[in-house]
Amino acid sequence: MNLSDDQVSAVLLGIMQDGGLPHIGCRCSRCAAAYQQPQHAAYAACLAIVDKRRAHSEVWLIDATPDIKWQVDMVADELGPHPRRPDRLRQPHGIFLTHAHMGHIGGLPQLGPEAMAVEQLPVYATAGLVSLLKATPLWQPAVSRLDLKPMAAGEPVNLAPELTISPLAVPHRDEWGVGTVAYIIRGPRRSLLYLPDIDAWEQWPEAEVTLSAVDVSLVDASFYSRAELGGRDPVAHPLVIDTVRRFAHVPGQLVLTHFNHSNPVLDRNSPERKHVIKAGAVLASEGMSFRL
Repeated sequence: MNLSDDQVSAVLLGIMQDGGLPHIGCRCSRCAAAYQQPQHAAYAACLAIVDKRRAHSEVWLIDATPDIKWQVDMVADELGPHPRRPDRLRQPHGIFLTHAHMGHIGGLPQLGPEAMAVEQLPVYATAGLVSLLKATPLWQPAVSRLDLKPMAAGEPVNLAPELTISPLAVPHRDEWGVGTVAYIIRGPRRSLLYLPDIDAWEQWPEAEVTLSAVDVSLVDASFYSRAELGGRDPVAHPLVIDTVRRFAHVPGQLVLTHFNHSNPVLDRNSPERKHVIKAGAVLASEGMSFRL
């Protein structure tokens, strides 16, 4: 993929909820089209941080999705060739995990000996998630190749000069008690919030202050309305209509991501999509780049 000429950027490598598009077993019109025509498919939510200020670019991923092999290929030019293995890419400089759900850690086994065979790849996660990964025997071949690094909410990790990433604790369904984080990335020029999952804005009192303090906010937009689920309440996600109402006024750019396959904003000419755009929000797309 062709990135912008900016030296430090954040690049969207996926925009969908954990199951991606098409969604397994689904025969809705969107999924049927994606099965029949791959150009209509889209990957699970993932963000790359790319620093091109050195002779060899540095790349970090946020989350290891089930689509990770395609997403690594999207930044192949930035990763460059492996120093010792012909016809292979360098491994990323690190991966930052948001939480333990399938769409965010399901790609970790692809890093193991049967696939990419990484070598002590730094993977940052909450202390609880690090412990959970270490205690899962099924994944030990992959986990043994990772350099698991526990991190604490509010403590920045320095990636490079003038480039940091800071985890923020956010409320999200937590079956294992290991926590969920969003990330604030601060580059030489701009800052970005990446928050693909949250239960409800009401449960996070810091929401408006946090979104107002960054230049770009990439936030959970899984469901547009209850109509998508036959009138049932959405599972642990705010509604797009509420998100836009709350935050369309924030000073920075509001970008919606992590769409469920049922979300009507995915349809180019839908009234729901037009409503979001008219309100001043931006709909994420794969390959979208943000200068940092």
